[in-house]
Amino acid sequence: MNRLLLFIFSLCIGFGLSEAAIPQLSPHPQKVKENGKAFPVPSSFHPIGTDELPPNTLRLLLRCADDHTDRNGFPLRVGIRGDESVRKYKKMIPERCEGYYLAVNASEIVVAGNDRRGLYYGLRTLEQLFVQAGKNDSLPEVEITDWPDVAVRGVVEGFYGTPWSHEARMSLIDFCSDHKLNTYIYGPKNDRYHRARWRQLYPEAEARQLQSLVARAREKEVDFVWAVHPGDDIKWNEEDRDKLVAKLESMYQLGIRAFAVFFDDIGKGKNAAEQADLLNYINRNFIQAKGDVRPLIMCPSDYNRSRWHPETAYLETLGDKLDANIHIMWTGDRALSDITADNLTWVQTILKRRPYIWWNFPVTDFSNDRILMGKVIGITPAIRTDASAFVSNPMEYAEASKLALFSVANYTWNINAYDAEASWQEGIRSLLPDAAEAFACFCRHSSATGEAHFPKAESECIRPAADRFVKQYTQSGNWQAEDMQTLKDEFDRMVLAAGELKLAKSNPALTREIAPWITAFGLWAQMGQEALALAEVAKAQEHEQSVRILKRMHVLQRLIEQNDRSTAAGAASLGTAVIQPLIKHIMETKF
Repeated sequence: MNRLLLFIFSLCIGFGLSEAAIPQLSPHPQKVKENGKAFPVPSSFHPIGTDELPPNTLRLLLRCADDHTDRNGFPLRVGIRGDESVRKYKKMIPERCEGYYLAVNASEIVVAGNDRRGLYYGLRTLEQLFVQAGKNDSLPEVEITDWPDVAVRGVVEGFYGTPWSHEARMSLIDFCSDHKLNTYIYGPKNDRYHRARWRQLYPEAEARQLQSLVARAREKEVDFVWAVHPGDDIKWNEEDRDKLVAKLESMYQLGIRAFAVFFDDIGKGKNAAEQADLLNYINRNFIQAKGDVRPLIMCPSDYNRSRWHPETAYLETLGDKLDANIHIMWTGDRALSDITADNLTWVQTILKRRPYIWWNFPVTDFSNDRILMGKVIGITPAIRTDASAFVSNPMEYAEASKLALFSVANYTWNINAYDAEASWQEGIRSLLPDAAEAFACFCRHSSATGEAHFPKAESECIRPAADRFVKQYTQSGNWQAEDMQTLKDEFDRMVLAAGELKLAKSNPALTREIAPWITAFGLWAQMGQEALALAEVAKAQEHEQSVRILKRMHVLQRLIEQNDRSTAAGAASLGTAVIQPLIKHIMETKF
């Protein structure tokens, strides 16, 4: 097998795809045609059209492939609309931004992009096909026509709390590229040079790190957006205006070509007319003057419907005065909110433009003792037409956040094909392939937000049994045998899963990051086992046994508290929706 194919295989090992049919490519392509045929994986390739490729795409295709000029190899034709290499496929290429056409048959492989990024994404899809081919040494004959439903898709690092490490950011950029997310917004609230010291330049070491992030993002076809947050202390005068432009210029010199200005969560500076005047000046005299910078993004002070006050006309003023090509970010009805069609319709009328969605999920800065590992739901399909962009604000736990981002990528690429459960399961397998079943068990019990206005389901697999058990036990001391067995089986499953997660090797970054929650998961599972045993001996009026079980439960409780103290958040909360209340009810019920 030639070095090109070996490179593609090695590049894709991290995808963790299950043994799945082509329709389970991630994100799911818009159109897939199969004829049921397959052919042996070629032993060598003859790339055609490489002279016209952009440098980063060429590196993706040909890194370590010094035999790519072998004209006896299997034809691998690549190009962008208008290139001679793919001219005869012009009608097959979708006329959509970032779209591509991919054809694999026994005669040749064709990857043709509508634009540069479309070609890049087509090659990413080809990588996944090669990964699947590696399982049986054959490539399926397939024709794929593909494009994203949402033009701008990605991540906003905009949470309060410990900012991500440089290594975590590099990994997230790679993840975005792997899953066809095209935007990374850098705006951590606790970066001093983003917010508290926004007038000051980054120190040399931090500036170099930003440069390396920008370079990685450019190589991976991800737009790196640097955000500044001046609203806490900005003075609405020419001096501060010039300092802000100078800061943006310094970031431009680091290679950044996309910018955002945040005015969220501020006390002073919440004046829409002054904000609009400042942003229009930046837009006309910096963004547009440069000629190679993407449209400006702003986060308003009133960034959701619950903050709207018609008497201030804040949002209305932005809609009227802000240059039409400046994007305005929006979180929905509240800070933590589903994204609904009604809300999008409402806000478009006020802002006089489609909103740039900042979705606060799976962020946990409101309760960072939690990690939100549940399914991605609650997003209207109307984002396809009624939003200009969709970015997710994740947790400070970067690796764990990838589970939600996996589904955000699937949803924003192909809304009609999205299946929340299937995407969640696939994301679990891709993140921790050697302990996927155990990880799924863990995630089922670690997904409650604890916020009444944005509830997320947790422990749904045992909730009906737990609810019935609690009701019957607290009223009469009895229960249904099948409910007791359901609960016992799940707690046994959890204990085993906790051990398997501690032994997992496929993603050390993930298991290190969530280690306190894995420990808590195992301890609460043991608490559940003991609670059920307590109910049984209490029913049998075995007092001495009850005392022994309660002693064991108190030891487990102390271990849980000790584990909580070991975390930066002061706790590692999970199972708060069903498991902990179940245990509490059993312990407090006296007969």
